[in-house]
Amino acid sequence: MNIANKIIISICMLLLIIILSACKQTEQSQENIIMEKEQQDISYSFKNPNTGQEFEIIHAYMLYKNYFETVKGNPDESPNELYQKIIIEPVYDACFKGAEHYKFSVFEWIPEESDFNSIKNQLESVEEEHMNMLIEDSLVKSSDILSSDKKTTVCVFPENEKFPSDMITFGTGKITVFLSELNNYFKLSELDNYNKSGVSHEYHHSVWFEKHYTKDYFMTVLDNLIIEGSAVMFETLAYPDTNSKDLVLDENFNKEYWSKIETYLESSGTNEFILGGSRGLPDYYGYSEGYKMIRSYLNLHPDATVEDWTSKSPREIFEEGNYMANYE
Repeated sequence: MNIANKIIISICMLLLIIILSACKQTEQSQENIIMEKEQQDISYSFKNPNTGQEFEIIHAYMLYKNYFETVKGNPDESPNELYQKIIIEPVYDACFKGAEHYKFSVFEWIPEESDFNSIKNQLESVEEEHMNMLIEDSLVKSSDILSSDKKTTVCVFPENEKFPSDMITFGTGKITVFLSELNNYFKLSELDNYNKSGVSHEYHHSVWFEKHYTKDYFMTVLDNLIIEGSAVMFETLAYPDTNSKDLVLDENFNKEYWSKIETYLESSGTNEFILGGSRGLPDYYGYSEGYKMIRSYLNLHPDATVEDWTSKSPREIFEEGNYMANYE
């Protein structure tokens, strides 16, 4: 083969590589465009009109109908892979990426096919505009009380029995709300108020993570008590007439209960102490004690602002509030 032919072949191979690379880039660009469009279709963005703080609501539950149809129409494909592609990838950056406290595998959320009809019923009962209004009201009111430099995103997923609550904060600016069947137990207006105060509760968690949490942070039982107690206190400020305080608060300082938790305050945090209902503790024990810790601090520091006590470490709140005096 002469030099001219070698040059022609080399040029042809180079052109082929360029064409294939261009095709791949075009394909990736089209996928990105599709994902961006899906993101826009399920996203609602707004700002606090007083501060300019940014917020976004991601209606992730809207992606489930397509997922169900795709799973049934493609029985040979892995539901896990389809779930990742159809549900998780379009919302991952907004809902989970960079979340400091995110400790769950999204694959744990994959519904069984037997759950499809139940989830479809949840989706049919959702009023998107009404939900946007509720969450926006709560986030604007909450950020008026305690502002943040970070964008806050609320992602709405179908009800998930693997979580002990209807809402959870995975880190700074990363709040997830699960659709629930609470309307079976509350009137619509009561449910609206429950959701507003609940979002306010989670917003405080988000700001707390922003101020305190790092990848090396050792989360203790005392931390968890203060985190939850602070959030309960915060939601009572945002929604004084409708919040979870009356549900969780026990005004008694029971020495027997306290003895079951006191020696674990500096140990790794556990939901057993926070949620109660086990180890001989009443339901919501940790929420109640945490709230009373914040209240004890504020009783001794009445001029402290929300920014002040949110920025303080749990140990400072505990000691400067002289909380142990309640059990002497």
